[in-house]
Amino acid sequence: MTDIKQIIAHCRLLIGEQTAITDADIDSAINKIKLLYPNIDEVLLKAKLAELYTLRVEPFQILQGKDRRNFWLNDFKAENNSEWKFWERYKSYLEIEEGYAPDVIRGLDELTDKILDNTFNPRLNNIQLCKKGLVVGQVQSGKTSNFTGLVCKAADAGFNLIIVFAGILDDLRSQTQTRLDKGFLGFSTNDIKNIRTSRDKIGVGYIDNTAIAHSLTTVIKDFGVPTARALDGINIFRQTDPILLVVKKNGRILNNLYNWLQERDTNIKSVMIIDDEADNASINTNKEDFEPTAINRNIRNLLSLFKRSAYVGYTATPFANIFISPREEEDLFPRDFIINIPTPPHYIGPEKIFGTSIVPDETNDDLLPVVFPISDYTNFVKEKHKIGEEKNIYYDDIPESLKTAVKCFIITCAIRIARGQGSEHNSMLVHISRFKAWQNRIKELVEELFNYYKHEIEANDPTILEEFREILEEDTKDYKSYKTITTEIKESSFTNINQDIFVHSWAEIKPLLYKAVNKIEVKALNGSSGDSLVYEKHPEGHYVIAIGGNKLSRGLTLYGLSVSYFLRASKMYDTLMQMGRWFGYRPGYVDLCRLYTSSELNNWFGHITIASEELREEFNYLAELGGTPDNYALKVRTSPGLLITSPLKMREATDIQVSWAGRLIETYALPRDKGSKISNLIETDKFIASLGQEERLKSGDYLWRGVNSQVICDYFSKFKIAESMKKRVDLDLIIQYIQNLDSNLGELKSWRVVVRNVSEIKAKSTYTFSNGLSINCGIRTRSTESGADNDTYYIKRKHILGGEEDEFIDLRDDNYRMTDRKILDVALERTIQVKQENNKSWDKKYPAREIVRQEFRPRTNPLLIIYPLNPKYSNVLDTQGNEVEGTTIYDINDDPFIGFAVSFPSSSNSEGMTYRINRVAEFAETEDLFNSQDDNTYDEY
Repeated sequence: MTDIKQIIAHCRLLIGEQTAITDADIDSAINKIKLLYPNIDEVLLKAKLAELYTLRVEPFQILQGKDRRNFWLNDFKAENNSEWKFWERYKSYLEIEEGYAPDVIRGLDELTDKILDNTFNPRLNNIQLCKKGLVVGQVQSGKTSNFTGLVCKAADAGFNLIIVFAGILDDLRSQTQTRLDKGFLGFSTNDIKNIRTSRDKIGVGYIDNTAIAHSLTTVIKDFGVPTARALDGINIFRQTDPILLVVKKNGRILNNLYNWLQERDTNIKSVMIIDDEADNASINTNKEDFEPTAINRNIRNLLSLFKRSAYVGYTATPFANIFISPREEEDLFPRDFIINIPTPPHYIGPEKIFGTSIVPDETNDDLLPVVFPISDYTNFVKEKHKIGEEKNIYYDDIPESLKTAVKCFIITCAIRIARGQGSEHNSMLVHISRFKAWQNRIKELVEELFNYYKHEIEANDPTILEEFREILEEDTKDYKSYKTITTEIKESSFTNINQDIFVHSWAEIKPLLYKAVNKIEVKALNGSSGDSLVYEKHPEGHYVIAIGGNKLSRGLTLYGLSVSYFLRASKMYDTLMQMGRWFGYRPGYVDLCRLYTSSELNNWFGHITIASEELREEFNYLAELGGTPDNYALKVRTSPGLLITSPLKMREATDIQVSWAGRLIETYALPRDKGSKISNLIETDKFIASLGQEERLKSGDYLWRGVNSQVICDYFSKFKIAESMKKRVDLDLIIQYIQNLDSNLGELKSWRVVVRNVSEIKAKSTYTFSNGLSINCGIRTRSTESGADNDTYYIKRKHILGGEEDEFIDLRDDNYRMTDRKILDVALERTIQVKQENNKSWDKKYPAREIVRQEFRPRTNPLLIIYPLNPKYSNVLDTQGNEVEGTTIYDINDDPFIGFAVSFPSSSNSEGMTYRINRVAEFAETEDLFNSQDDNTYDEY
């Protein structure tokens, strides 16, 4: 424990288990601690304590099945209050050793209680059942800490056997075993003999060694009958102590485990299975009439072996799990509960990097400027490279972008040393190819490159050192300097992540480059390289450039990851999102992170983030209305654009129901070419002219009521959007949807159309339509971080609305009233009621948009909002804000771009329209499931 951690731990003991404290509480603790540590930095200590106690965790949401609810935990706790040894010592470990904030620990306590409460009382003998649930959290957001807490509580409650499925790779299984050794067992499982005798204490073992559990797996060894026999010499199955197994998802290993447990005379009454990365390998991809896949079949068999069993899956990409057929009782559909963990404080997620949040937030409108689209790699590694071609790449082929990335990693390590983080781990990710031979060859070249920089730094070469200085202090056409990026993040609205970062001078960093390069190693992580990644063996910090493929694709944590060089293509949303190891927590070094990737991949990540955000929004809405897991599965099937996992995992989804009911659709990507821009303007002019006399609203906007749906459809059929967003906003399908609901249900018949006319103060240009309507054009900045091609106008933050209240324009002055009160007043009361029922606050003066769409917008009256946009803000800019030569450059007084948004009301037809997936080949992820050259653990497929 470092001195500052020890001092903070002592202060927390003095303050007690409070989640909210005053300045006086902090000052009192500091005054007392000064007696032990008279030379402490009081200002720094107070700032860190204040940050700890002001950190707040949002409440989680849950969907619960109705048929088998039987909540038991509160009564159980009342009767067994003193028996929570495993949890209490883990909680102390998180506080003292890991430095978790009080509210984070409180949130984890409540969440694991809720999960446990949705299983069953393991000490009851008169029941026979199998409960199944799913916990959804962000990539690299702390799911292992979460299920470690659940393991502790399950053991305290009386679950005899706890099996953790830790991915499909040995490295991930070993990493998970190590985490559970520290957080649950309290001793190291590195040495089999040591487990049975002295049991060297680690982690929670230093806090309390009276909570006894046993493990049938070790850090080195997965489950095997010889190992299990060696560990079972004390007949652990005849005792009441809980037993842990951390097992890789491999058909042969799981079958051996099933057979071994089946043959034993055990005292096991209740088993809990925790399935980490539950969407990977656990899903049955065979058709209903065929035998389930090996891993899926063996998981089912293990559950059926016991009278009482609980299955809890954990994943960041739940799409495959909720496409499991709910009709198959023995399969793993989470029928009993799905819990959605909110984005944790300080977490760097995709919305902060790719800026695709679907909910506008004017106070959080900046992206982290850490993404650098690159295109100079094609002569180094082709997109569709083959085995054998790696022999033909040489040192001179290394692209400048990879050279820059390696230099950035060296600088990042040096800066972290300057910030007092020299004993922390530092990692760089190079993920280019799935082939082992390529990875090993790339390792040779990167190692040669790194050794060159190391030698020149040690030799104090002025030319090379000048390259490092420029990266630190000077902007170029393609890259922003460390100085610029740190300054931008410090001045951004991300107040929860820009603490403890500083601009450093070259004079400060130059002497530390030598120390940094002498700690860095280059490793290839695959089955043939012989390299391994064991952070625990480096207490003073492991600095590593990790080159790999599938081993770096899912679950495995790269500690202190800062620089990523990522070119691994995948067309599966869930696969690609899991490859994003750069998401996570970056305390004190978020400004040092860099992601080098292609524009295409960057654009893909933007689409994935939109899909994920929509899925979470749908989940939260259903949770607030008391929905069930079955509802969620239905809603996913009725959401447009969610073709985001392998069709083999969507055996029920040959036909997918598509509905835009209760949705907001926006044209956030527009073609930049003059032809498309003029075409959209002409068609909009014709459309507006056909609407007749407009209403001038108090806001200055123009409104038309009673517009026929066919007029709307004709307009949409002629409107041009960017190719890259057609899967998200397919206007042809939307037209079919409108016509279907109009003709069959009498819905969407009478549209309202608004043309937004921003205030003169905000506008910098005007445009007059042919009918004489003069409009002040809005400003929507083109995203420079999205990786969009130069021919596309991507709206920054991917939303075209000027504000959340835009959707209420037609309702604000509406004559339609409810019990003599305006519709928005009633909608606001309803919003507050719904939020209060879900333990949330609502301090805005207007209602939630999704509630207005679902409950208050008349089903006959959808809203189309048209936005004339100042064209100058669509121009392509370099990193210094200059317009890029060779691209179309628009002047402030040129004709505007046209974008629009549609607010759809709810529908009486919850299933929408049928959309058949007829392009399976486009989405099939054969590279990861069938043609993997990286590991031998895919034979089950």
